[in-house]
Amino acid sequence: MRLVIKTLLICILIGLAFGSYLFFTYDHRPIRIIVSLLSSVNIGSLMMLAIYHRHYFTNISAYQAVKVMIMIVLLVAAALLGSELTFLMRALLTGERYIAFDGGSIYILNILVVMVTAMPLYVSEEWKSMLNARILHQQYRVLQLEQQQTAFELELLRAKINPHFLYNMHNTIAGLISKDPQKAEELVLLLSRFFRFTLNKDSATFHTVQDELEIITTYLHMQQIRYESRMSYHITADPATLHLQIPSFILQPLVENAVKHGIETSATGGVIDVSILIEGTQLLIRIADSGPAFPDTPGSGMGLQMVMNKLRLLYADDFKIELNNTPEKYVRITIPGSNHHPVSGR
Repeated sequence: MRLVIKTLLICILIGLAFGSYLFFTYDHRPIRIIVSLLSSVNIGSLMMLAIYHRHYFTNISAYQAVKVMIMIVLLVAAALLGSELTFLMRALLTGERYIAFDGGSIYILNILVVMVTAMPLYVSEEWKSMLNARILHQQYRVLQLEQQQTAFELELLRAKINPHFLYNMHNTIAGLISKDPQKAEELVLLLSRFFRFTLNKDSATFHTVQDELEIITTYLHMQQIRYESRMSYHITADPATLHLQIPSFILQPLVENAVKHGIETSATGGVIDVSILIEGTQLLIRIADSGPAFPDTPGSGMGLQMVMNKLRLLYADDFKIELNNTPEKYVRITIPGSNHHPVSGR
């Protein structure tokens, strides 16, 4: 609408200026100003219509020379049609007899005026279209690269999580082989089950809460075999959360931290408590342990840092991680509690 108003105003100003010039120097009848105004509006509007809607005609060919020829034909048609409309309107206003295609040299004059006026505009609009197309292509390419980078970074994080505790498990199995072969065998089977998740090539960026709970249950069972009576754990989840999607492998590094700081450093052992619930539109994941309090300035531990990096890649700023010491030590993650994902799973 703004473009239409702008075109009409320009045409009216040109028509008034040209008509006023003819009125004062050549034809002193007021009808001269009106006819010039009508001619400018008719021809100018059709000219701009041809320029701004040229794609309906020029897109039939990929060759620029052909597009220019089509544009010239459109502009000539605009000049001729605008001239005829003006002749018809003048006849209606003055009562003169209208004779079709009887403009003579006026057609040639109007065609020349249109060509001189419209061709620079056409070239300018073509350059704008080409520039916009390039910008859109570059933006699309940047978006593709950002998505590829995100997927690549997620794979790197996942690759780091997979072997993060493997060495300790191997040492535990080696120690149990001679001491308790049955437990060693059970631990090998659990380890195999755990890596069935982490090494799955079709593993998605998101898992259901139920899948994530199965992963950490397997992990905690392995650690319970390792620490025996020194460790106990509890896992509770609101049934309404089990079908919800959460980023894959964000629980295991945090549970591993709880084991490391809540069980490993305690001579008497300890307890790990995992709970997941829905609160409004948010999903709350809470992992507590009975170990020493978090320091006032948390360090850059690998597990917590990996989880933060992954959440930042997937949710930007739409998540929260809280470290709490009183009255109970826990880490709590708050993420959107819906099945809509900012980044699609692979």
